[in-house]
Amino acid sequence: MADFDDITGWREELEAFEKTEKGRTFFSDGRKNYSKLTFEQEVRYAEELFRHEEIHEALKKSARFVKYLDDNPDFGQDDEGFWDLCPVEDSKKIAAFRRWYAMKLNIALGPSTFSAGKSLANDVANGALASLRSPEAEKLVRDEYSWIVAFPQEMR
Repeated sequence: MADFDDITGWREELEAFEKTEKGRTFFSDGRKNYSKLTFEQEVRYAEELFRHEEIHEALKKSARFVKYLDDNPDFGQDDEGFWDLCPVEDSKKIAAFRRWYAMKLNIALGPSTFSAGKSLANDVANGALASLRSPEAEKLVRDEYSWIVAFPQEMR
């Protein structure tokens, strides 16, 4: 398993990989070859979003905006102030980190890969969940993400 203790240079590593033929193939083929991740893989991804200050700060801003949108369902892209509130750069940082994380673990990156982990991280950051590994977190993933997340007892 890849070591994520020191992620210094992660963006540069991702950019360099994306420029290679192997990188282009990895990211384009992932859309065709991805499969369900396990609950544990999703949680480990979410944990990484909290471990590193730069990523954690981006997560907190992104999560606050998601909560704001949830609390204000009629507020959308066409409304005045939307783009002033939207943490575009933080969202891009989280998306890039997702790509890098998948690259490091050689996990095919489909459109919904790590969606459950990101949702859990948002809920913990916003105080809606006590922890990523709580029974409530597992229930949420079972209820809302069972179509993309597998649990150990289902994999036998």
